[in-house]
Amino acid sequence: MTDVKKLNDNDLICYCIEINKKTIVESIQNGADSLKKIKENTKACTGSECKTKNPMQRCCSVEIKTLIEIYANKNDTTTCTCCSN
Repeated sequence: MTDVKKLNDNDLICYCIEINKKTIVESIQNGADSLKKIKENTKACTGSECKTKNPMQRCCSVEIKTLIEIYANKNDTTTCTCCSN
């Protein structure tokens, strides 16, 4: 897992849609305290090319949920299905 605390604001979190850390954090600070709300607000974690675009070859939901824990102090246990097709 990427240590999201060490990422810069412009580092990508969602490679499919090209959403950076700053966009995710701002969404959380504006009340998006779940993966579902982040998806609605930013479109992050809605792509389907995680295995080819993300250097870790997996969904970005892990990093997004970690950012939610850090910035909203909330644990989101939902499972993402964006790339399970």
